[in-house]
Parts: sequence; structure tokens; C-alpha cells
Amino acid sequence: MDFSFVHLRFTIHTSDVSRVVSYLYRSGPDFAEVFRKLVCTGNAFACSTGSDCTECPYCVLFSQQLGADPSAVRCHQKPPLPFIFSFPPHGAAPRQADNFACTLVLVGKALNHTSEFISAFRSLLANGHNAGHFATAAISRVESLDFHGNPAVIATGDGAPDLGNLVTLDAHGIVDSRCRPTDAVGVAFITPLKLAKSGKVMNSFDAGQFVRSLMRRVSALAYYYCGYEMRDNFREYAHVANRIELLEDNFFYADAGRRSMALSGVMGDGVLNGDFNDLMPFLALGEYLHLGKGASYGMGHYRLAW
Repeated sequence: MDFSFVHLRFTIHTSDVSRVVSYLYRSGPDFAEVFRKLVCTGNAFACSTGSDCTECPYCVLFSQQLGADPSAVRCHQKPPLPFIFSFPPHGAAPRQADNFACTLVLVGKALNHTSEFISAFRSLLANGHNAGHFATAAISRVESLDFHGNPAVIATGDGAPDLGNLVTLDAHGIVDSRCRPTDAVGVAFITPLKLAKSGKVMNSFDAGQFVRSLMRRVSALAYYYCGYEMRDNFREYAHVANRIELLEDNFFYADAGRRSMALSGVMGDGVLNGDFNDLMPFLALGEYLHLGKGASYGMGHYRLAW
């Protein structure tokens, strides 16, 4: 599978950890606008409709435009965003802490704009402070993580990133370094999973739906941003996914209430049973890519155990 990405870790210094983290989970529109202003020389209308903006990084990475191939559109539908933030679980940040870490995954074409993503995240924190969302927050260090999570520093403070230290990861390396085929795989959610089925958000965990949704997400990211088509065995893999069963089911629906509905979803852990030889790349990549609504801004984050 041709699937390249980078895994960045930010250390953020602030005296207001819980409020900063709470803001980041709902920062999607703000981050998109900060990134647009950083890279676009036009205006908001031109960015969304202008034919002259097709090569603009904002258009390429944020517009989620459908492909020109009708068969590909039927298979992949709307492209996901090619970046994924991971934030500390909402409400878990200690009030006395003066720093915290979060990560950012950039997939395929997004790798070419690593510097812009770092600058946009710096601006997001500065703008959030200026708008009164939280006390001062600033990035003190940016690191690129390898297959085993070992860091290489690429920026400190407000300094320009040294992209020579950037570590590019791929699907084969992730599977080889972290996963071994087995018939039982544990799944534990760090942040809520919001998956829809038949137009309704699911309030329970469905193993087959979980794996099939992962397959669609990974294949769509590969097609739109890595230039890789994986249709050949997709139907066969879907049949394997349908045969996956739950050995242990400790999942539950976490309702965050009306004022925080975006943070509601399936939480907990369980053990899946089935043939994972061909499905393991999707499961392993999903640890980095998340799943479901809000995946690019921290939701649907899980860990595997085997």
C-alpha cells in the first residue's frame, strides 16, 4: 500500500491547559481560516469557487472536492481531510499542568506543506488567546516521531522548522514495526467515536461497521492524497470484515450533553475476533488517522492491543 505520512508532536506551554484543550476540539473552522489566510492570496469566495485556485494548498487540502472519475467517486465518495490532530482526552488535563502534548498526522500531499501547518497551528493558538478563549499558549517544541515514537526535534519556539529532520512513515513500516497478525485484537477508544449508519449516529459498537469504515477512510485518503488506488481486493476484505465478532464488549455510549453533542460517541474497549491478516494495515493506520465525525480534530482516536 502506497501510503506516506508524517507524525508530528507539539509541546504546548500554557497555564490554562484544560481551556486550551477544550478549544482545540472545536477549533476546526478557525484552523481552516488561519491556514487559508496563511497560504492564499485571494479571498474566501475565490478559494471555494475560483478555477484559478486549484493549485492553492488550501484548495487542495481543505476543499474536499470530489474526483473526476465517476467510479472512484462511487467507491470513495467525499475525500476526508488529509490531516489528523490528536489532543488529550477532553476533561482529563490536570489543572496544575503548565504544558501538554498533542500530535498532528499529515498524509500524502499534506507533507509538502508541513511548514505551513506548523505556522497555522502557532497562529491558531495566538488567535485563540487574543479572542479570549484561554490564557497565553505557545508551542515550545515540535518533533517528528518515527515508527517507534522516537522523536527528532524539528523546531523550537518560534523558529523555522528544520525539515531535514522530518521522518516520513508508510503503511508497510507501521505494520512491520507494531503489528502481528492474530485472530484476536483489542481496541480501546481514547476519544469518542461518532459513526453514522443509515443516516443515524450509532450509540453502540459494531465490529464489522468499524472495520469497513476504516477501510473506506484509509482507501479514500490513499486515493485522493497519495495517488494510490486499492480497489482490487476491497470487496474481498469487506467480506472478511463482516465475519469479525466481538469476544469482549465493554463499549458504551458517552453522552456529553446538549451543549457538547460534538464530543459524544462510543467509548470503552473490547476484543475483536477474526482473520486480520489482510485487515491489519487498516487497523494499524487507523490508530494515526482516527475514525468517524470529527476525526481530523481529535475524535475517534483509539489504540490496539494484541
